Amino acid sequence: MKPTDQLRSRFADPPREFGFIPFWFWNDDLSDAELIRQIRELHAKGCGGFIPHARIGLSRRLGYLTPEFFRLVRLAVEEAARLGMKVVLYDEGAYPSGSARGGVVAHNPDWAAKCLTPLYHRVRGPAKGLWRPNPGRALTAHLVAVVAARETGNDSLDPDSLQCLAWDDHELVRYDLPEGQWRLVAVWEGHSGGTIRGVFEEEEDGHALAPPAADILRNDAVSYFIHLTHDAYFANLREHFGKTVVAMFTDEPNPLGRCNGGDKRAWTPWFLPDVQRLWDTDVLRWLPALWLECGPRTAAFRWTWRKAVQRRLEDTFYRPISDWCTGHGIALTGHAGESNEMGTLRHFHWPGQDMVWRYVTPDRPQGTEPRHALAAKSASSAACLGRRRFSPTEVFGAYGWSLSFDEMKWLLDWHFVRGTNLVFPHAAFYSIRGRRAYESEPDVGFHNVAWPYAGLLGDYGRRICSLFSDGELVCRTGIVSDADDLSGEAALLLHRVQQDFVFIDDAGLLASGVQDGKLVAG
Repeated sequence: MKPTDQLRSRFADPPREFGFIPFWFWNDDLSDAELIRQIRELHAKGCGGFIPHARIGLSRRLGYLTPEFFRLVRLAVEEAARLGMKVVLYDEGAYPSGSARGGVVAHNPDWAAKCLTPLYHRVRGPAKGLWRPNPGRALTAHLVAVVAARETGNDSLDPDSLQCLAWDDHELVRYDLPEGQWRLVAVWEGHSGGTIRGVFEEEEDGHALAPPAADILRNDAVSYFIHLTHDAYFANLREHFGKTVVAMFTDEPNPLGRCNGGDKRAWTPWFLPDVQRLWDTDVLRWLPALWLECGPRTAAFRWTWRKAVQRRLEDTFYRPISDWCTGHGIALTGHAGESNEMGTLRHFHWPGQDMVWRYVTPDRPQGTEPRHALAAKSASSAACLGRRRFSPTEVFGAYGWSLSFDEMKWLLDWHFVRGTNLVFPHAAFYSIRGRRAYESEPDVGFHNVAWPYAGLLGDYGRRICSLFSDGELVCRTGIVSDADDLSGEAALLLHRVQQDFVFIDDAGLLASGVQDGKLVAG
């Protein structure tokens, strides 16, 4: 058969591996028969597989990571194997990843997510005295630093006057300050109070029983998270790994957790040396710059802090999970915490991003926050630089029940022209009983009035994803950019003139070479 005939045949009926792999919300009291029926519905519409996702509304009878939960996961995987479908497992209940629905903190309360917070005290100099900064009644709070500086304006300090003060065993600070208006800043370590969205009705955001987020900036906490989730999945599905089970999805890990409140900064014990390696003077003295203006280097210090957090997150969270997936014959997929973040995606075998909450729409292509317009390109650029086969998108989530097929088609095309070649629709709902219909709606699956025609959109997506995979990217333009804060202005300019490009971060630049006077990356 001629290559053109092969291409035509493949385009007419692409392999199912390029079909949609929807999130499948397990959000009620599940039954064996209904699970099987819904899987066969997905198969009939051309889906390549599914992502079983424990979600708000799951029954307590079933539970999460229980023997009954794993029995049903196994039932679903075995049915997928019979139908030739693939399964992407999800590593949390529900999100962000890293807590095992609070199981990590239940095992060790000291593994709860941590933060830094400031306390302030103004002093008119010259003055000599005592200050006992009191963060409240939290017995686990620890004083990290106390810094004094001369005020130069409202919430701004003179960087040349920054000086660390000592305190005694009772956290009593002594100061002896010359003339001027001074600000004393006490920086405390404590638990962030951050949570995750759980899976039971009473574990929603803002509820007292929402599961606590874990400190994913420390290796031992993440190791236990892997033990509770990844190891348990492997123990129950060992023979399907690398065959029917093809990937593990991790979802927007956040060192602070959700709903943490207040003016907090990500932190973990023994973190200061990580920052100090990137900063040319005493980090302790500069801590007030996390909240207050401290001259022209304020932005640089905050950038350094963010870099240190991201690098720590790579070392403690992304790399160990990526290595686990490699060692167990599956891909790591999912997405990072920010739409304009590409650096951490280097650890993903299928680097992706999400598009939810109407971040982009046909009438407002850039959305309310331009950084979201970079999401698809951040993922496809990471795939290009890392020579990865797939660059998926999690799409349609929280776009509302008014989401039409026309808009879905537009949103898919918006991604395809930016390099996306695998689609994770968000989501097919097992149930819309009660208020389940309004939890990150719409259901783009069984309960949608357009579901009888879903195969048309699915076939279209399967053809485009197949066409865009396993080929050679021809691209003459690269944007050298900060891996954790991609250049939106340059990207917007190139999009306007229909010029394709790839983001190149520092690691991609170091791995590139020069051939015939041109930079070759990815």
